[in-house]
Amino acid sequence: MGRGCSFVDNSRAVVSLSLSSSVRFCLCCLLLFEQCHGAISVKDDLGNKIELVRPAEIIVSLAPHLTEILFSLGVGDRIKGTSRFSDYPAAALEIPVVGDAFTVSVEAVVALKPDIIFAWSTGGANRSLERLSQLGYAIYTNEARTLEGIGRTVNAIAQLVGRPSRGSQLRREVEARLNLLRETYKALPSVSVFFQISDESLYSINGDHLISQGIAVCNGRNIFSSGNISVPLVSKESVLDLNPDIIVISKPEDGPESIWKDRWGQYPGFAKKLRWIDPGLISRPSLRMLDGIEQLCELIHQ
Repeated sequence: MGRGCSFVDNSRAVVSLSLSSSVRFCLCCLLLFEQCHGAISVKDDLGNKIELVRPAEIIVSLAPHLTEILFSLGVGDRIKGTSRFSDYPAAALEIPVVGDAFTVSVEAVVALKPDIIFAWSTGGANRSLERLSQLGYAIYTNEARTLEGIGRTVNAIAQLVGRPSRGSQLRREVEARLNLLRETYKALPSVSVFFQISDESLYSINGDHLISQGIAVCNGRNIFSSGNISVPLVSKESVLDLNPDIIVISKPEDGPESIWKDRWGQYPGFAKKLRWIDPGLISRPSLRMLDGIEQLCELIHQ
């Protein structure tokens, strides 16, 4: 008879089980242990511990980039509520909208009875999220501080939706693509860059911003990297004084022509510095941001 699991009663008598019986018993013990102790446990970017008994089947996503990540993991069909501007992929447009970056309808979310809510800490809907937390809903709060952090976010979300292998694969791909871009562009001359976010006012980014980290990957130098504010309002005069090699303006591909094409073009040599990039590619910390950084590198060094 093979060795297997055994029981010892109060009289210390030992009853040996056959190999086949012991295997079945040990598997049952393992399943019971998982059910009692929670099958999934991860920490979000704020250090909060998120525990689920089983992978989430009903999901609410409260940021466009989180919606993109969930579709990348193959669970877009589980998203029952999302946020305004969740427009990629096209299937995301069919999901009911329950809020935006600043406010969330608690009633609409509760009606969906989600297993988990994915939220973005930079958004301003904190009061609604606090109320949902008080009601007992599991909330994963995301805030990637580095480009590599995007991969870690994908991997953590993958655990919560039952796609751990896919999450690990995508995380490795993020790190590999970033390393390849750094190796590709480090030998090229360093280029000074002014990244302009909006047309209405001159907003830029500081060195901690993910877009600025993307500029660094391309061997570029953000001219406003030293600021303390993540998205500073800058003056036209300061840009002219710093005289960047390249000006990259965030503008939708299908949007109207930027008014700054003529404004910058009136200064000698500035017209040839202008480049344009779709904000959907470069401003959302999803997997598509890697595509945006690749395009940014090409624009900087073209």
